[in-house]
Amino acid sequence: MNKIGPESFPVNATDEEACDYAMASVHAFLHGELPDATADEIRRHLMICERCMDDFNIEATISTLVQRSCADAPCASQELRARITRLTLLSRRAS
Repeated sequence: MNKIGPESFPVNATDEEACDYAMASVHAFLHGELPDATADEIRRHLMICERCMDDFNIEATISTLVQRSCADAPCASQELRARITRLTLLSRRAS
């Protein structure tokens, strides 16, 4: 599999690499941690990929609920976020 960077994000709803990249970037995207160009490419992908849009909506809802319930608690560690992302990708591939 090719490495996908912000300059080569494949915007194609049938391209599994684009979906994998979008889902691996979901938390960074939701929290405004991506460069503008990358965030724009992910937005374009979401507009043409219903499956990713559904997954992003679920992640956004979960993220909002977690933020509300943990307003005074520290943020999840980078390791925990990476682990959750890996599990999400593995679960998605299995379905």
